[in-house]
Amino acid sequence: MPVPRVPPAHIEVIPCKICGDKSSGVHYGVISCEGCKGFFRRSERRGPSLACHRGQRCDIDRATRTRCQHCRLQKCLRLGMSRDAVKFGRMSKKRRDRLQAEVREQLEKREKNREHREHREQPEQLEQLEHREDREKRGKGEQREQERAAPGPPGVARCPPLSPAVPAGCPSRAWPAEEATRRGQDGDTAGTAGPIPRAGTGGVPEPPAGLEIELLTQSVLLSHRATCHPRAEDLQGHRWATFSPEEIRAYQSQPAAEMWQRCARRVTEAIERVVAFAKRLRGFLQLSQHDQIVLLKAGAMEVVLLRMCRAVDAATGTVLFEGKLAGPELFLSLGCPELVASVFDFARGLSALRCSESELALLSALLLLNAGRPWLQDRPRVARLQGQLDVAFRLLLRRTRREGLLARLPAPGRLRALCSQHLEQLQAFRRRHPAGASAAFPPLYRELFAPDPAEGPAGTR
Repeated sequence: MPVPRVPPAHIEVIPCKICGDKSSGVHYGVISCEGCKGFFRRSERRGPSLACHRGQRCDIDRATRTRCQHCRLQKCLRLGMSRDAVKFGRMSKKRRDRLQAEVREQLEKREKNREHREHREQPEQLEQLEHREDREKRGKGEQREQERAAPGPPGVARCPPLSPAVPAGCPSRAWPAEEATRRGQDGDTAGTAGPIPRAGTGGVPEPPAGLEIELLTQSVLLSHRATCHPRAEDLQGHRWATFSPEEIRAYQSQPAAEMWQRCARRVTEAIERVVAFAKRLRGFLQLSQHDQIVLLKAGAMEVVLLRMCRAVDAATGTVLFEGKLAGPELFLSLGCPELVASVFDFARGLSALRCSESELALLSALLLLNAGRPWLQDRPRVARLQGQLDVAFRLLLRRTRREGLLARLPAPGRLRALCSQHLEQLQAFRRRHPAGASAAFPPLYRELFAPDPAEGPAGTR
């Protein structure tokens, strides 16, 4: 199998060979930063005039690279910098292979460092936030005691301080995007919540202070990382694994029932991880068991489709399936090419937005905690959690200067349409095949999407 050409953007993960700073590509035949590239261009011609006053033993790194021009230039020459060096696109296959291995090594090292840092910092941050919350609660309790003891004008009742209100322009919707009707897209508003009522207008309490939102955000990010599969660092290892033509033909020749059962098992595994994600969310287990089930039945498949964009290879338009990248043609034997094409289009479109893991985590939580789902018993409590998550998502976008993402997200109706399309194709499959075919589906899949007629319709609408 030929080794794929390393894109220049991937080369930049390798630090500058001269000083260790962030590189900007291959310059004069060596991976280097803009500073060392410019230094070599200026200094190469006047090399003999440079002198070292420290015995030509200077260490050259990011902090010391400007102290000795002689040693810096010698290091450039020693590592192969030359005005006559071949350009990257014409380097030998052997050198490309070495570079490819180095790129992968740097990506793995960076991901391990990030994982180690997050595992070390996030529990500490969560603990600090909880300590702050305890201190604030104690402080408020002492303040209330002092207010009760303090004399006041006769006949005037003391009012508690108001909690911060929801910021203007933060609608409490299943998907924190602009109104679908205003965007000229799908105008279906079923399954979405209206604005959060203010205090004193009908039962929904005001969102809590910023501390509660911080704690909720931390729980969402930790839950996402613990329940996403494959992990972000593992996805890199699948980028070059594709199905051979023989393997594709083997999938295409499978009976429809066998392929449906195969896909149902993969979907069920993903839904089980979504259930684990929900149970770790701060406030979710405080909801009634009835409301937990309603939210999971209605939103789990939507989260599975959202998470699918993590496993998309944007260059080829393929999606990770059973350990390798697959295109729509692999699923030919399912007998529903329109559904397959719609799912792939959605996943590719969402992947093009380049959402971070933090953004996907909060979007997943917003899909689950949707106060507009039918049959909820304690809608105000769900609406309160949804409002907090919406504020947390917008704060994240503001910190990362990604506010423009809101206008580019697909409308909530797009996901609901995909889920409805899946149900329609599943029902068509059951009509074409005997009952034993769908009986082989995993129990959780049957409960959500293919219940016994006596049990009523599936709860995913």
